[in-house]
Amino acid sequence: MGKVQLPRIALLGSRGMLGSRILETALAAGFEVEAPDHRELDITRAGQVQSYFETHLFDVLINCAAFTKVDDCEESSLKKEALLVNGEAVGRLAQWCGHTGRMLIHFSTDYVFDGQKSGSYIESDLTHSINAYGETKLEGEKRIQEENPFYYLIRASWLYGPGGHGNFVKTIAELLKTKTKIDVVNDQFGGPTYTGDLAEFTLELLGRKAPAGIYHFANEGYASWYDFAKEIQALTGLKACEIKPVAGKDFSRKAARPANSRFDLSKSTQAVGHSFRPWREALQHYLSKELV
Repeated sequence: MGKVQLPRIALLGSRGMLGSRILETALAAGFEVEAPDHRELDITRAGQVQSYFETHLFDVLINCAAFTKVDDCEESSLKKEALLVNGEAVGRLAQWCGHTGRMLIHFSTDYVFDGQKSGSYIESDLTHSINAYGETKLEGEKRIQEENPFYYLIRASWLYGPGGHGNFVKTIAELLKTKTKIDVVNDQFGGPTYTGDLAEFTLELLGRKAPAGIYHFANEGYASWYDFAKEIQALTGLKACEIKPVAGKDFSRKAARPANSRFDLSKSTQAVGHSFRPWREALQHYLSKELV
């Protein structure tokens, strides 16, 4: 039997926290990957997008390019920028994937939900964001579904991993070294998600030729931000700092966060044929092997 021909991947946002891990994982798995940086391909510039699609050979576009600064989106000028990147530009990518018969893989967020559901969110639940960032990501979701190429739209929650910005685990670990007391929210619940496991899931969907559509991904189990922080403390042994639980309403941030970000992972586990690593196990791996 001949060697199976893997699809050629074009990866956008390869320098970010998720994109860098997908690049590493895909190359290790034998995929041919081209990863233009922002100077080579600015997804907000229509001419550059058209030119790239017309002059490059690839089968799958994985888009990790995004505006991800949640609190900054509450400022009108920055929300406008986020809507351009997370909404309009995503729609353009979807349009060109549809025109040229390429697959699109795109990532969204738990913040598309309002957090009012008592149980875990399934992919078909009604979306309703309570912050501006979630609204911009919802715009991207809407435009993908309007253009309707063959797509995997993967919603992930509480993402952490090497590199990038907004890494809760790295932030807490550093605070535990320098502070005597920190406040952490204890009434918002979700699923911590390690980028290494999300990258593997993404490529498994591709390899198994899973049905198109929306998928939820997080590591198994759930926690409050306080639970998450306490586990980081336990695993690092940085016990001199007191972690104080506080209500979300008493924690000063510009953007509201949903009280419940828990995902039902049934569809995703069925798609790849196995369950996912528990969040504590994934966290231990990251802290012991990759936190730098």
